[in-house]
Amino acid sequence: MNSLLSSIGIEKHFIDAEWASTDPRFSDLSILLEEQRDVTLVVTISVRRSDADMRVKEFIEMSQSYSNLQPCLVPGNPAYLSPHELCKNSIKLIEEYVRKIRRTYDGTMYVGCEKIEKASARIAGLYNMTLFHVYRRSKLEDFLSLADERLTAIYTPVILDNLNAAARSYVARRLGANDPDSDFMKHAINEYVLSLANDGVHILERLRRRCVTLVIQPFSNSVLTIQEVFRRVGTCVSR
Repeated sequence: MNSLLSSIGIEKHFIDAEWASTDPRFSDLSILLEEQRDVTLVVTISVRRSDADMRVKEFIEMSQSYSNLQPCLVPGNPAYLSPHELCKNSIKLIEEYVRKIRRTYDGTMYVGCEKIEKASARIAGLYNMTLFHVYRRSKLEDFLSLADERLTAIYTPVILDNLNAAARSYVARRLGANDPDSDFMKHAINEYVLSLANDGVHILERLRRRCVTLVIQPFSNSVLTIQEVFRRVGTCVSR
C-alpha cells in the first residue's frame, strides 16, 4: 500500500468505510500509520453507528501517538445503518463527538455535509473543521462558489470509461434503490460519478482551481487502474 501511495503522489489516504462489519479497527491501522509516515490517514467515523462512541475514544487515544491521523465525522449513509441507528440525531452526535475530540486534538477534522449542509457549516465554523461534501453534478456551481475553498473537501467518484459494478453499487446507494432501471441509472451516473473519458477532466480542473481538496474514489482494486486514474487526475489538476 505504501509503495502504491508513493507512486501516485498521494498526500492524504481517506478510508471511507461505514460498514460496521468490514471497516478497519483503529488498532489495525497502526501498520498503515507506521508505513505511511509521509501520508496522512483520514478515517471515517459514522456518528449514528452503535460503536461510534468506542471509535471516537480509539481515535483520541491513537492521535496521541500518530500525527498523521485525522478524523472525518459523518451522519452515515442510511444503507449502512440499522433502523435503531437511523432514528438517532446525527447533528447532536456530531457536536458531542467533536467536543470530545477537540479537548485533546487540535489538528485537521472533517465533517460530512450530506443532508445537513447548514448544520455542518455552523459546526465547522465553531470548531475549525473542513467541510466534506459529496460530489453531485447538480451542485457543481454551488461548489465553485464556496466562500472558503481552503476548508472544503469533495468526495469525487471517478471512472476511466466504462461503469463497473462498484460504481453502479455506489450510485444505487446514493439513490436508495436496489435495482433502478437502466434509463434512470444512466441519469444518476451522470449526477454522481465523473467519467475521465468525457467531461470529468474539465470539471476536476474547475474544482481544483478553486483550491478545494479532491478526495478521489477510483472504484477499483487493480493497482494498474488506480495508478492510471491518478495519473489522469494528476495531469488535469496540475495544469
